[in-house]
Amino acid sequence: MRRIIIALFSCLVLACVPFTSYAQKIYIGSSTTSDPDEPRRGSVVGMLTVNVNQDSCQLCITFIDDVPDCVLSLTKSGVTYEEDELDAVSGQTIIYDMANYEIGEYSLTIEVDGIIIAVYTVIVEEE
Repeated sequence: MRRIIIALFSCLVLACVPFTSYAQKIYIGSSTTSDPDEPRRGSVVGMLTVNVNQDSCQLCITFIDDVPDCVLSLTKSGVTYEEDELDAVSGQTIIYDMANYEIGEYSLTIEVDGIIIAVYTVIVEEE
């Protein structure tokens, strides 16, 4: 009898645990460049490409040129989920596997020499 009560109680507790939805589909919503009043090293065009792989739910950043002192950060509501500081070389690809990320809107910020050169909105939603 004790086992049955424990099993029922466990089921009750599990029923009350909030269900979190995870990524099934990912896409890039929009991108903006840095403030035009700030000094800029250059545009993101020609430096790198940002793509998504829908099948594996991956965000891929591929460097076209060598980019020293680069910082990539992926945030949502002020929380940093990924951050990479690197001296990127031409052809290098950084992949963020977002299959287990909660649904919502994330920001991918690309900084070079301490200057934000682009911010991408990355949307993660259920399929």
